[in-house]
Amino acid sequence: MSGLADAVAELVAAKAPDHAGHAWRSTLTSEHADIETGALAEPVSNWDGVLRHFGLDPAEFEVVDDTVKMSSWQQSKRTEGGDRDLVWMYAYSARFRRVTSRLPDTDLADLRKRVSKWKPARRTPGTGLGAPSTFYVGWADWQIGKEGVVPTTQRILDSFEASAARVKELRRLGRNVTSLAVWNMGDPIEGCDSNYASQLFTVEMTRREQLNHALDLWLTGLRTLAPLFDDVEFGSVLCNHGEWGRQGVGTKQVTSDSDNVGGYLADTLQKVLDGRPGFEHVRFEIPRSQMTMATSMSGVEVALNHGHKAPGSKAETEWLQAQSLRLLRERGREPRLWMLAHRHHYSVVDHGPWHRIQHPAQDLGSKWYADTSGKWSSPGTFTCLVGEHDQAGGPLSGMGRGFSDESVLIPAA
Repeated sequence: MSGLADAVAELVAAKAPDHAGHAWRSTLTSEHADIETGALAEPVSNWDGVLRHFGLDPAEFEVVDDTVKMSSWQQSKRTEGGDRDLVWMYAYSARFRRVTSRLPDTDLADLRKRVSKWKPARRTPGTGLGAPSTFYVGWADWQIGKEGVVPTTQRILDSFEASAARVKELRRLGRNVTSLAVWNMGDPIEGCDSNYASQLFTVEMTRREQLNHALDLWLTGLRTLAPLFDDVEFGSVLCNHGEWGRQGVGTKQVTSDSDNVGGYLADTLQKVLDGRPGFEHVRFEIPRSQMTMATSMSGVEVALNHGHKAPGSKAETEWLQAQSLRLLRERGREPRLWMLAHRHHYSVVDHGPWHRIQHPAQDLGSKWYADTSGKWSSPGTFTCLVGEHDQAGGPLSGMGRGFSDESVLIPAA
């Protein structure tokens, strides 16, 4: 019987690919490394050892998934007892790209430490005279993880300091600023792929790192501004860079619009602050699947939408009319202010029944947009007072604009 087993083993080995004598090979370029392994007794579950075999740092390379090829075959092996046995052997070929834009782990750790230790100057709350108003702050299009994480982070920290200073300035001018409304207007993180062709090669953080850094900044911003008020609202909207789609199908939603960074980070922030001393007065407006959020700020109805599903300027009026009518039917009140973002450029348009305020972004802008149009967006954070304190309305409005003292807080040079 052993003679028959030996004959079968020899036949299987004869038909197996000749990987046993195949040498390990590596072709290295400035952009990638092509690697072929020889015969392996175990499947590869981690590429670090393969890369180190060729003297390559695993932190500097990542596998291009659709280039991995594996061969497997059975090979005859004589045991210590002299018998023959069949074992499985494996060989691989794969391409690895260089990771050129991601921040090193040490830099990320220093950045998070810097954010956690940053503290604003101490402010003393105070109010003025007249009708109460809400100090509104729109955090729009930070796109954390996009090229330039370090300067973008500094601009955001500067905006927290500038927002606190703006509150003090408005109260010194006599404004009765009693409430705070901080809203994430969308795209707090960049994501890693599927929004544009080069995104995967230009991000400086993984998605997990982006989420953690954005949450750190949200906490820092609220820690700066919330103590200045007795009444605080934090809200968030859904956004395109926050869409969570299945791997391999781009940004296509496979669950619902609610599966979004804008909702997840707000949920997390609420859980972190629940029961935490000093934040008992913070209430949350968190989206589920609704693309347009609505709230009331010092008696003024405000609609908020990231704007990625809104049409261009030519069709904007019709879109705002239809969306306002839907909110009127749902809430019994039509918005007087529309807050939008997404387009990165700051603008205010008076449509009569409402004003549309498009928020500036905090990222470094789009090279593609500048190359194709010659334009670019100036970074900043939009703030204003919302309330019935401003009664300078038009002859047909019967009411004021609903906002005043608008200001784009420009980061320090």
